Amino acid sequence: MSHFSGLNQEVHNYMTQEVPNSLKSCSSAQAIKTRNRIFQVSSTSQSQSSGGVILFNIPPSNYAITKGTMALRLRVTVTGTNLTGADAAHSVGFQGVGAVNASFVPSYGNGFAPINRLTLYGANSAVIEQQNYCNDNMNLLLNHNSNSSWLAADGQILCGVGCPFNYYPATGLTSFIDLVLPLPLSVFNSATQDFPNYLLSAPLTLQIDLASVARAIFRGATATITDYTVSNTYLIYQAVELPASYVEAERMAVKSSPFIMPLTSTLAVQVPASILTSYSLGLNASSVRAVFVLPSNGAGYSSATQLEYIRDTVDGAATGWNGAGVNNIVFVDGNQINSAIFDNPVMCFQGLKNALHHNLQGSILYPSPCPLANYITQFYALGFDLTSYDDEASLFSGTPCTTLNIQLTGSGATQPTYLSTIIVVYDVLLAFEADGTMQVKR
Repeated sequence: MSHFSGLNQEVHNYMTQEVPNSLKSCSSAQAIKTRNRIFQVSSTSQSQSSGGVILFNIPPSNYAITKGTMALRLRVTVTGTNLTGADAAHSVGFQGVGAVNASFVPSYGNGFAPINRLTLYGANSAVIEQQNYCNDNMNLLLNHNSNSSWLAADGQILCGVGCPFNYYPATGLTSFIDLVLPLPLSVFNSATQDFPNYLLSAPLTLQIDLASVARAIFRGATATITDYTVSNTYLIYQAVELPASYVEAERMAVKSSPFIMPLTSTLAVQVPASILTSYSLGLNASSVRAVFVLPSNGAGYSSATQLEYIRDTVDGAATGWNGAGVNNIVFVDGNQINSAIFDNPVMCFQGLKNALHHNLQGSILYPSPCPLANYITQFYALGFDLTSYDDEASLFSGTPCTTLNIQLTGSGATQPTYLSTIIVVYDVLLAFEADGTMQVKR
């Protein structure tokens, strides 16, 4: 039951005078004295091949993990034959979208391709956060919500974006690449808070489920792939070691009220395109922020076929640039959300950028690296914005939703068996209780 506290009024101070801050003495308090450390935690799983599971344990301690620093270090090694990189036919790289580049690999293939699922467990194996189809989710973000210069520089070095594997020794039997992937879990990427390890009663367990060879690795026509392995796996993060007095005070404080972290979670499913004429998801979420649909170019995956997200429809226009072949509508608990008609690629793209909260002006900073023709044949994604308020000072600013219904009329018209990945983004609260456990509140 919602309720309001205080007076619902606005106060305007523009008629009053104030001394500018530049003329005042600094009033900022000193930060508490701490020590900064960088940790490298090894996996308990050793090397894992396709379909395997990588596990990490993060122990409780008197520190807080600094937001935005959690990363996964790993080496991906591919075994097979004719892996020389001499030409396109002998190339090997990560699955991804974009034209095959000068290194004979997909321009936006990236190191998240082998990660099918990320799951973070707390005490008693409670799921704190889970990201299914992490590889698709990161393709969406990297190709529509990243700066293109970052993709070509930092993204290539750290995440292997469009990067060729190392063909050494030159036997053609193996190739490898070293990566440091930012870990895309919101619990470690809060906009405002570091993660309070000092409130844990048991270690966190991070589980990484690896994708199949066909989903993870792209190969040229002559190259063959036996398998890939992920080795040399470490979690790297920065942490602030806190004074014992502060830790004890916080542990006492949660006995009266829990420590709250606002997080953004995702729910992802894969379905054939034919189902999307009317597809419902039971969410029971208090704040849904956005819905995305990524239609892929196959009913399954093949290493010899490059993964693409395509506009699969019959338009009447040979190029697929125009026409009204698809009508995209989203309903929340029976109420139609988008009265705008997303029935051509331009409108679909505009809706996608709104859902990512980077519309006409924001897209200057976060441009999608594709002209219209490539958007339709390689990068195509749909987005529906359900956020009520873009206000970081407020929690749960999305739309309450019990049942979400997606209706894509005309989608999958030529290939109804092709896979589509649906990603729902919603808010949760993570509450640290007095007994050291964590509760997820939707």
